[in-house]
Amino acid sequence: MKKIFAIVTVILISAAFAFAVEDSLLKLDKNKDGKVSRQEYMNAATGMFNKYDANGDGILTREEIQSIDKIDAEKFMAEVDADKDGKILKKEFEQAAKKRFSAIDKNKNGFIDRKEWEAGRSELYSPFSLFTFE
Repeated sequence: MKKIFAIVTVILISAAFAFAVEDSLLKLDKNKDGKVSRQEYMNAATGMFNKYDANGDGILTREEIQSIDKIDAEKFMAEVDADKDGKILKKEFEQAAKKRFSAIDKNKNGFIDRKEWEAGRSELYSPFSLFTFE
């Protein structure tokens, strides 16, 4: 009985994860063609930057980044702050998003399909998790 319960639990958790992955992919897929184009991804990244740029100055500070749930601000700053000046310009943020898109787009066709999206989200922790749009 315990084995059956454990198996059912694993199946339910897996199904919940699959629906969450699919849901986030669908949010980015604005034209509903079943995949996310580079432009759709970059539009979402720009929207995320604008959302987290609390004072609208075009710069993400360490404090603004620390306010983002599920983000390790130090790791994120280390990866995205290209000039290491302690702040992230919109240009730096967009460059990091382009890098993340390219990493997820394994077949390099300019689109992220469901399989690539799932694989990209299941990688080990990355400070780029912001660019998976949870």
